[in-house]
Amino acid sequence: MSVLSYLGYKLVELLAIVLPYPWIYAVAVSAARLWYATGVNVNIIKKNISRALNLEIDDPEVHRIAVKVFINWGRNVTDFMRHRVVSRETLRSRVSVEGIEYLDGALKEKKGVVIISSHIGNFEWGACRLAVDGYKIWGLTLFRKSEKMNRFYDEMRMTKGFKTLYVNKIIHIFRHLKNNEIIAIPSDWAPTGKPSRSFKFFGRRAELPTGALQIALRSGAPLVPVFIWRDGKYTHHLVIRKPIELDRVGERDELISKNMDKVISVMETHIREHITEWELFHDIWVD
Repeated sequence: MSVLSYLGYKLVELLAIVLPYPWIYAVAVSAARLWYATGVNVNIIKKNISRALNLEIDDPEVHRIAVKVFINWGRNVTDFMRHRVVSRETLRSRVSVEGIEYLDGALKEKKGVVIISSHIGNFEWGACRLAVDGYKIWGLTLFRKSEKMNRFYDEMRMTKGFKTLYVNKIIHIFRHLKNNEIIAIPSDWAPTGKPSRSFKFFGRRAELPTGALQIALRSGAPLVPVFIWRDGKYTHHLVIRKPIELDRVGERDELISKNMDKVISVMETHIREHITEWELFHDIWVD
């Protein structure tokens, strides 16, 4: 099965490379609509939207937004699949950057930087956009059972200098931070379930990871929110926010609770504002 998945990815990559951008986008949109029609993962996306916007899951607005989520996901996959042939100059022109002074200021502390984000927009391109400008950035990701699939993603990211750090080698994070490098960790889903806790998220209980926060607290590294979304059919906008002011003195569990409230507030704001790009295909809800 893993071999078939790998071959499927390579076929999609080939199509994404050989077809003109408008054509492959049209294919991606059609495929996304077809996937939506099958019902697979649809209820998860609708639940996410309904919780974020405080709407009933069968509200027509939830359906409208859910379709857009699938379409944007299809376009983002297309962008990633063309990654090998997208030059660094093209990537710079496709992804505008706002707030780079906050990242530079955080790096001046010489403790590295922990980036927190959510599954909004093309976060792969967001990290790569920083990498092509010379920032040493690592993305924490799930280790797949297929070595071919791991290598596929690693090679894609490394074409732009974005490096992969797997959750089963998390101990290396502190070495990279000590070298004043950047670790990027999505904080709206815990792929392994550890470390995570139940928190209020959009007014409901959800299981959210605390790993990025705990790493920032333990290392002393600034915790910097970074998000990306589309601002055109083929273009994206990467926004770097001011580092979150963390409470660093106190009992561990109390510090996690207090500081996660700050992290969650930032994520909620950006998710609501860009709900059509919240591509989280996982059920995180406790109630």
